[in-house]
Amino acid sequence: MKALYFEETGDAGHVLSLKQFDKPIAGENQVIVKLLGSPINPSDFFFISGTYRFKPEFPQIAGLEGAGIIESTGQGANLSVGILVSFFSRNAWAEYTAVYEKDVMVLPADFPVDKASQFALNPITAWGLLERAGVNEGDWLLITAGNSVVSKLLIQIARLRNINIIATVRASKDAATLVAYGAHVINVTDDNLLERVQEITDNKGVNVAFDAVGGKTGTDVLKCLQAGGRLIIYSRLSPDPIQLYNADVLYKNISITGFGIRAYLESKTPAQKDEIIQSLIKIIGNPEFKMEVAKSYALDDYQEAIATVVEGKNEGKVLFKF
Repeated sequence: MKALYFEETGDAGHVLSLKQFDKPIAGENQVIVKLLGSPINPSDFFFISGTYRFKPEFPQIAGLEGAGIIESTGQGANLSVGILVSFFSRNAWAEYTAVYEKDVMVLPADFPVDKASQFALNPITAWGLLERAGVNEGDWLLITAGNSVVSKLLIQIARLRNINIIATVRASKDAATLVAYGAHVINVTDDNLLERVQEITDNKGVNVAFDAVGGKTGTDVLKCLQAGGRLIIYSRLSPDPIQLYNADVLYKNISITGFGIRAYLESKTPAQKDEIIQSLIKIIGNPEFKMEVAKSYALDDYQEAIATVVEGKNEGKVLFKF
């Protein structure tokens, strides 16, 4: 089978190679998935560079998320051959992969493949962030990196719950889609974030902020929280740290916490996980719910695919299609 792999950490465009591997055999409690699609996520670049929460084991097949059809099962696995599944697990940028049954999410047979390919990471992240935030109808929610896939999912799900959304972008061209989804948009390159947030919220500030950036943007976000507000950090797009001023936190009684999808899922019972999955299947499966795909590539064209992501000129996710 074809697979993209690396034997040292570094820049994805330099360390990835395409190679023929033996087709995996299902171990105990595993299933073999014949891939249909796999996205290129920021976490993939962190993993390849060696800066992700878990480390590669060389030679390491890249890719951490995908969707496909179960082709075979190992001892102890109870899922049926032929069903469509999504997963968040290693070795996704390959024609076949072995996945532990506990890491598989079963989808309806007619679920759109492009959405299935992106189902296991960003939608679960968006759902978990909103759960952790505890925001209610009419509350204000501030989201940084507004043009990211997670942010677009957050905006759409939050609007279904009548939560008010403010999203930040760095270029005006990124605003139109977010406004169409129902968000107030602030261009942090041109506007003062705090002043615009106060203007939009009638000087109330926001109840909760989700920060995926850090650096100056994350620092400014802290000042936008109202008394008792919460900052939830879930990514680190900027290499620069947030500067925390004690007075901002102390006098407003602000809390700061982190969110990671693996820890979130591990905190759930199987019944709770299934309830989340079924809720998202219903929401995301609606044709009106948007999960844009910028471009799709074969594994052979991985250099072009990586370059498309790095350039960042297209809205939506870049996928490998099999």
